[in-house]
Amino acid sequence: MNNLTAREKGFMYVITLLIIVVLGYFFGIRTLNNKYEDYKKQLAALEQRKAHLEQIRANNASMETEIKALEEANKELELSFIDVLESETIEHYVLKTFEDAGCPYLTNITAIDTGMPTVTYPDGTNSPDGLVCLKINVKYVSTDGYTVPGYNRTPDFTAGAKENPAVVALKMKEQMGNPDFAPRKGYDQFIEAVKTINAANKSCIKVNSVEVIQVNAYLELNAEISFYGTSLRNRLSIDNSTEPYTKWAGPEASAIECNGFIGFGYICDNENSLWYGCENVSIDYKAHKPFATYWANYLFNQAYEKNERNMKKMLNFGAAPKAQDQAQDTKKN
Repeated sequence: MNNLTAREKGFMYVITLLIIVVLGYFFGIRTLNNKYEDYKKQLAALEQRKAHLEQIRANNASMETEIKALEEANKELELSFIDVLESETIEHYVLKTFEDAGCPYLTNITAIDTGMPTVTYPDGTNSPDGLVCLKINVKYVSTDGYTVPGYNRTPDFTAGAKENPAVVALKMKEQMGNPDFAPRKGYDQFIEAVKTINAANKSCIKVNSVEVIQVNAYLELNAEISFYGTSLRNRLSIDNSTEPYTKWAGPEASAIECNGFIGFGYICDNENSLWYGCENVSIDYKAHKPFATYWANYLFNQAYEKNERNMKKMLNFGAAPKAQDQAQDTKKN
């Protein structure tokens, strides 16, 4: 190296520098360029990943909104049915509705739990959730426009009575069928009550059938009403309903007096009545009038027997019996 001239040494320095530059390019700048391309690819992947995550986040927000909407729809559907079917509450609601409509002549009411179809999943298992149903069958009667309705309306049989009680009873009998004492009551009131119940909640209350049968000149009115509820394992809604068919609105048990009979008396317990102590029996089915007072039913049966159980003859028997004869017959009986 010492033998080289200055020119040769300079040339060697230039060559060495050039080699260093070339090696720096290949092992430095080119490597950096390759890494730059890798970084660009990684950045593109990250940006794509970021866009995907943002789309997932947007989808999650949309899905959360949809889930909330579905939950609200499910709650609304749940609340459209009755949470718990209480027989006593629903029966009280039905009877109160008919009573408010002016149907006092109840003869029968029954409540029946009805089995509903079970939901079966595709795998063959049964759903723990389902629909439940309580059917109410109610029967009323109308008046016939002949027998005076009411309960325990009797003449004055006390010692200080101003009129002969037998004569008063006869007058009462003669009033039967007269315009002022001939209320054809029951049918219109029954239909009004049925319409009221049917319109109360179309989702969970349905009047299945109405049947009207003519019996001995009065009508027997029957209705079958279904109340639908749900049995849910994981209920979403809270039922705070105060509707009369979901919340008991009747008197407390301590306020109910049970020292008498309801409706048609089994025996006359009026000490002032001529028929005090007499049992109330129907001599013949054709003479049975569930809406009548016990004394009216007694007179009806008595007239029915005297006219040889001939309804036409009884209703058109001609002249009314005299008050004296009626009083004598009463004393004999």
